[in-house]
Amino acid sequence: MHQLLYRSIANEEEFGDSDLDILLKALEFNAAKGITGYLWRGRGQFFQALHGPRVEVLPLMERISTDPRHSEVEVLISEDGDAPSPFAEWAMGYDYVAEDVLGISLEEDNSRPMISPAKARDIWGKMIEQSHSEAEWGGASPYSRKPTESMDAWIKRLSAARGR
Repeated sequence: MHQLLYRSIANEEEFGDSDLDILLKALEFNAAKGITGYLWRGRGQFFQALHGPRVEVLPLMERISTDPRHSEVEVLISEDGDAPSPFAEWAMGYDYVAEDVLGISLEEDNSRPMISPAKARDIWGKMIEQSHSEAEWGGASPYSRKPTESMDAWIKRLSAARGR
């Protein structure tokens, strides 16, 4: 299994149709390829963790890096990891991240702070924690899974929001 963490600059408004499209496509694609992960949306940034077969994760990252919905993609972790996935049932989880609390906010000039390998590991761990918390309690963003919402009901709600 391979685990990968990247960050990028979002080119669209938060919680817009672009975020919804990313999430729905990831849920479908990842489930079919045995990939799990979690996506954080912040003020102007994405952080995404992926875990799955190396032969699926690395080509996916190549496609992600050329997606016009974000730019300045920076891989923070890319290494072989253990199975099972730390993201359990999440083909792709999604929630808002309080970047300032973690010290990963964009600077005043919109530049990104440097993230050391130790900080990248900390982010990975926090994403795992949040994925477990959201599975039990739901998330805070409009596209997060709600408490006790099944995966199928969540996808149905997201799909309905896309069609509005």
